[in-house]
Amino acid sequence: MTDFVVTITDPDELAGITWAREQHNAALPPPPPEDMGVTTLPVVPPDGVVQLPATTVDDPLLTDEAYVQWVMEQAARSYSDQKLRHEYEQEYQAAVNARAG
Repeated sequence: MTDFVVTITDPDELAGITWAREQHNAALPPPPPEDMGVTTLPVVPPDGVVQLPATTVDDPLLTDEAYVQWVMEQAARSYSDQKLRHEYEQEYQAAVNARAG
């Protein structure tokens, strides 16, 4: 693990981060009610697949720091995927060239 330090001092940029976090949180599905109201087992349909209400949702990001961390994790995951795709394409092209050569 490597820790990175990000410093953002511009008030407009900081306000933009807060706005983006709030937009992210607003797009999350609402949490399930405290009492799901399920008092009986669901009826099993003929195909045997029972659809239960979703019980897991992403937690809202409560601070701008948590939001920036989440954004950077998403970026790092994307960079990793892009690197792997690039390496695969290079290996594929090398194999094609070796066959043609």
